[in-house]
Amino acid sequence: MSIVNPHIDALKRMFESHLAAQVARRYGGAEAEVQRYVLNNGGKHVRPLLCLLTAEAVGGDVTPALGAATALELVHTYSLVHDDLPCMDDDDTRRGKATAHIAFSEAEALLAGDALLTDAFALLAGSGSDAEEQLLASSRRLAMIRELARAAGSQGMVLGQYLDLHWTSRKGAGLAELNRIHRHKTGDLLGASAAMGAIAGGAPADIVDHCRRFGQLLGIAFQVLDDVLDESAATGKSPGKDRQAGKLTYLALMSPEEARAEAAAYTRQAIESVQGLKSSLTLIDFILSLLGRTH
Repeated sequence: MSIVNPHIDALKRMFESHLAAQVARRYGGAEAEVQRYVLNNGGKHVRPLLCLLTAEAVGGDVTPALGAATALELVHTYSLVHDDLPCMDDDDTRRGKATAHIAFSEAEALLAGDALLTDAFALLAGSGSDAEEQLLASSRRLAMIRELARAAGSQGMVLGQYLDLHWTSRKGAGLAELNRIHRHKTGDLLGASAAMGAIAGGAPADIVDHCRRFGQLLGIAFQVLDDVLDESAATGKSPGKDRQAGKLTYLALMSPEEARAEAAAYTRQAIESVQGLKSSLTLIDFILSLLGRTH
């Protein structure tokens, strides 16, 4: 993902520095080698950046949102570790490196994912030791925990993954079923990312709801493009693996050109939905960078 906006680039560096400090503090021991491996494995950090940028867009500061951004990265990384397992997508590369169960073992990867998911909620609950934690009232913390639990659980990512597995190598599904898969598997966590940023930025409930919906729209656009890019070795994953596995993808229902047009349509809806926020220009730059990515 190419980001040309210097402010977004600065926020990305700020988050990565914060994440590195959290990894060093929480996962410094020999028993946490798998967690270090997967958290230090690069990535675009879309969800944390969306959280920070939305906090700014509603008129808030990014500092109180750093803990939420880190929790989102932990949950997203857990989901990748578990998705790659042999009982799920059975992939052996991620971001150009061996997946966790290949580099270590299936049991170690499973436990590392469990730890990341649980630790995300501990981080949101707060220990009171970080400067940014002092800036968040307990009511905002509780609202963030509720957002993340809803997005990650049985009505969010877990449901999306179940539906993805259910429709693999089955006939009868169309665009409505595919959109439902990715609204939950990808869109719900992106929706939570925007909503948590809005909460950290002090937005009222109606704006938080608005930001959640914006993130969900962005999530579908992101996934449509992801299916197009799945055919490319530039993704760092096994090229074309979803198609070969019989998964329901956008390219199974439309041409690459039609899929890109579909992604652009959802992106336009997402942009239109944030234009009423107090400071949306940088957020719109970020949205456009996602549509223009090549990996």
